[in-house]
Amino acid sequence: MTPSNLSLDRIIERRKHRRSMLPPGSLLSFSPVTASPDGSLDAEGEGILLDLSQGGCRVSSESSVLLEQPYTLIIQLPDLRRPVTVESAIARWKGTNTFGVMFIAMRREQEQSLSEFLRHLHSNTA
Repeated sequence: MTPSNLSLDRIIERRKHRRSMLPPGSLLSFSPVTASPDGSLDAEGEGILLDLSQGGCRVSSESSVLLEQPYTLIIQLPDLRRPVTVESAIARWKGTNTFGVMFIAMRREQEQSLSEFLRHLHSNTA
């Protein structure tokens, strides 16, 4: 059977974590984990979070990221007094003014804050 003859009866979801749409005011800033000798990783930036899960997020930003390079993220979410810090994350894909990030490492208390925020968000949208 050729690809043009295939029927799409269902779409396979490969994400491990449920994505949540976020309220206005969900912001992110990022900076490279390590500086590069040629300056290619020295770009810092900020953006607006479009969706978020325990394992990553989608960001709208005019700043550019390099794929598969480690970044530190600071996520500011409405209703959280303190921002959530992700020690290491990598951009897995990028498009025009958007990119997707996968979280690699974060401290346990930061992970718990993120989990609590997402639980609260899911309970209000259910």
